[in-house]
Order: sequence, then structure tokens, then C-alpha cells
Amino acid sequence: MKVNNHPLLKKMSIESLEKLNVQMEEVQLQRGQSLFFQAEVADYVYYVNHGMVKVVRVSETGQEKILSLYTTGQFLALSTLFNPPHLFPATAVAINRARVMKLPRQVLEEGVLSTKEATYEWFRYLNRRLEGIQQLATDQVFMGAEERLKKWLFNLLKQETQGSDGWNEVIVPISRQEIADLLGIRRETLSRLLKDLRHLGFVDVQGRTFKVSRLWLANDLKN
Repeated sequence: MKVNNHPLLKKMSIESLEKLNVQMEEVQLQRGQSLFFQAEVADYVYYVNHGMVKVVRVSETGQEKILSLYTTGQFLALSTLFNPPHLFPATAVAINRARVMKLPRQVLEEGVLSTKEATYEWFRYLNRRLEGIQQLATDQVFMGAEERLKKWLFNLLKQETQGSDGWNEVIVPISRQEIADLLGIRRETLSRLLKDLRHLGFVDVQGRTFKVSRLWLANDLKN
């Protein structure tokens, strides 16, 4: 779905939508290319038309920690809306070749407020995003490492999957360290977990290709 056909944008006034359509533009990114940088002024928010982008926080010593992944059909940097001084809280980097729409932040803010329906739907959407972040934090407290990995793979397989003989297959586009960061576990813990799951016949990993047992994936998965 192209961003100008997104249901959230269609709730805006005709004038706001026309203004947004005139001013937004598509950016093509190569793998490893940055979209925006931590602490920069956020003049734009973004929408992924195709591909995948990771958001990372960089420490004062230059160490990176991945915070989240965004794929086709998702908005980035919405936390900067109505939130002065409108600074990006992290850095965004393309994981693969990606096409991303730049939406002027001020124009989008005007559109969100242009109709009662748009305001309601956008704040409802933003609230769901916040609930998702809270759920991730809850999972890291109450879920074990295996359950966290299972839930993450389940959500990843919704985006890109090939299945045969009781297995689903997905190419995981990030490193083991980044997977561990997303799950809130140590890299060594993830390595031991994958080794144990392979021994049990639940997960088989070859490079970045993960073959996942559908039976294991569906068994007692916590929502």
C-alpha cells in the first residue's frame, strides 16, 4: 500500500492531504545507508514503502544497540509528532534496499488536526504503538528467553515466510547480536538457546536462514 492510500491519511481534510501529497517524496536507500541520525531535528517522519529499516541507539562511546525493526507499511519517527524540540531519539539504518517516503512533520501534524476523525484515528494508532512498546517491556520481565524468541520469530514469519513439511523458513536480516538486543538477552544466551532448540528439532539455523517448526511455534505461544 502506498502511503497516500493509507487509511490514516484518508481521514484528513482534502486540503491537508493535497498539501501532503505535493510535499512528500520518496527516498531510495541502499543497505547500510542511514535515513536519519540520533539527536537531529526531525523535520520529517517516514513511511516504509518497501524493505526494512532498523532503529539503533548509539552510546557516547559509539556502541550501537538495536531497538526495533520497521518493514513495509510501517511509519517511523512518529514519537517526534507534537513533541518539541522534535529530535530523533535514535538513528535509522536500512537493512536492505528500501524505499521510504518522507512526510514533512509540520504538514502531517496539521493534517492530524484537520478533522475530528483524523485526530481520533491518529491518537488511537499512536496509543496502540505505545501499548506495543509496553508489551515488549513486559515480555522482557515475565517471559523466558525461549518464549521471547518464539514470539519474535512468529511475528517475523508474518512478513516473509515459505513453508513445507511442517516447517516455516525465513531469512533473518539482522545479526545474532542484534537479535539478542531485541530480545533483551545476552548473545551467549541466544547461542545456547538456538543450540538447544536445534537439538530438540524445533529450529535449524544455517547462516541467516531460520527453519522453524510450526508445531513448536504454535505450542503455548503467549500473546
